[in-house]
Amino acid sequence: EFMALKLENRDGCSGRLQVFYNGTWGRVCSNSMTPSTVSLVCKQLGCGDGGFLETDLPYGKVSGRTWLDRVECGKRNSSFWQCPSAPWNPQSCDDQQEETHISCSGRRPETHPALAAECPNSTSCTEMEKIRVIGGEDGCSGRVEVWHRGAWGTVCDDSWDKKDAEVACRQLGCGPAISALGKATFGEGTGPIWLQQVECRGTERSLWDCKVPCGNSGACQHKEDAAVNCSGEWQCLVPLFGDMFPQLGSCRTPELLRVGMSLQRKSGGVSVPVVICIILGAMLCLLLALLAGQVQSARAQRR
Repeated sequence: EFMALKLENRDGCSGRLQVFYNGTWGRVCSNSMTPSTVSLVCKQLGCGDGGFLETDLPYGKVSGRTWLDRVECGKRNSSFWQCPSAPWNPQSCDDQQEETHISCSGRRPETHPALAAECPNSTSCTEMEKIRVIGGEDGCSGRVEVWHRGAWGTVCDDSWDKKDAEVACRQLGCGPAISALGKATFGEGTGPIWLQQVECRGTERSLWDCKVPCGNSGACQHKEDAAVNCSGEWQCLVPLFGDMFPQLGSCRTPELLRVGMSLQRKSGGVSVPVVICIILGAMLCLLLALLAGQVQSARAQRR
């Protein structure tokens, strides 16, 4: 039932340590907190190889949900979730104990804003917004990450093949898959590993429609994160006027940006805004042609 780990400040590499468990975020108390535990937290969050426990803050009584206490990671532990601790309990800390605040030595690498935006945790979140790729040169190649239970997580490369990549690329709106990659080709992710042993037929609309157990059993590590390389072709066209003009369609803004980035990669120099203007201009011309055809048809009927 472990889910995710975070440091609450804006940079994601400092602040109050929190864990996502049983559907809610909760704090971690600093009782028995060791330097090895602090270092492992920073490494798992992609925030450098070490850090320190902040002890000079004006702490008050710990209030709210506090999931963990007495976390004692050792040098042999490769994941925070493998460390021994007191049992999970929403009131696991004494009122007078200090909550854990950590400052890590490193910072997370910056990503393109279009790729870093979090999926809204609501019913309006679409399947395309529940997946992203990180580490590639555009929004159509990189490490596959999916949104689940309020956090981004990775996909294990166990049984990851071309059929699975086809579904991931379709869900991204990036056309057919070129290759299915594993062994953390685009770098190791952080947080939970949401999907393991993905078995898709290749025709599903999203990875969640495939046969797959959810959650991390502990058998997979981030060095086995799956990745894809998609063709980047414009696959987000949805017919607006039936089967008469299947080439005419509409895309949401993130998809247009993704199309622009993939075309920029192929053209080797045209800026994204220019490409988007060309696409919108072509769509407008097709719409005008459709209206002209309707006018001519109406005139013929009157004759």
